[in-house]
Amino acid sequence: MEIKFLKVLIIGCGQLGFSIVNNADPDVFKLYGFSRSLRKSPASIEMHQVDILKTEAIDVIKLINPEIIIYAVSADTQSIESYQDHYVVGLKKTYEAILELDHFKHLFFVSSTRVYGQKTTKILSELDIAEPSDYGGEALMEAETVARQLKDKATILRLSGIYGPNRKRMIQLAQSNPGNWPATNNWSNRIHEEDAARFIVFLMKRIMMNESIEPLYLVTDGVPTKQYDVLTWIRNRLQLTTDTIELPILESGKQLQSVLLNQTGFVLKYPDFTYGYEAIID
Repeated sequence: MEIKFLKVLIIGCGQLGFSIVNNADPDVFKLYGFSRSLRKSPASIEMHQVDILKTEAIDVIKLINPEIIIYAVSADTQSIESYQDHYVVGLKKTYEAILELDHFKHLFFVSSTRVYGQKTTKILSELDIAEPSDYGGEALMEAETVARQLKDKATILRLSGIYGPNRKRMIQLAQSNPGNWPATNNWSNRIHEEDAARFIVFLMKRIMMNESIEPLYLVTDGVPTKQYDVLTWIRNRLQLTTDTIELPILESGKQLQSVLLNQTGFVLKYPDFTYGYEAIID
């Protein structure tokens, strides 16, 4: 009996992409990845050195002929040009290729909660209209509009701040002199890299089973936390003194939670920052 794989192409296959690979069953999913530069990757993915902004990328997509595409490209610099190129132009090229695929089932576009630029004390979710306030959020919203042209064959994933074993910025900041900490005690929202990857694989399985999924999910652990609370907790866990920490008067930021992710029955392995950072520190 012939075994039928579902072919999955990850465009912009970096740390998150590799985590998706590590959580996907190789007996079910045949994985391919695009990256501008090749590096050591898991054995169960076939990597291609392809820049989605180059014309030949469309031909390679058509050659692979995937059923599922995960667009996880990130901007290489914090500039209007980079955001427009990597999110809008790159996704438009992907969309152009999708229209020529024989067995295409679904696009997952990895967006960001940067699209929520509004200043509010309300806890925001997928059910709230996003109001971007900078070029990054505006480019992401424009790219989301491109994805929506596929209607029920596209899902937008707005990820909050990703952290994990290879993303230790907050740990490094906590270890530094508290005098170097941010001048404002902002709200912070996060999702562990493994949970983000596991949720994408969870949705891939739903597509494989021809089950319906939502066109949009906010992917966050749902526990907004003040930055200084996270930094102080990490510092205590590392047995470093917290006597000299002075809380800033100014506070800002947004609070996020996912309504639709929670309704899927998916269970986070790291339901708040303490679980995630405990595992990283251990």
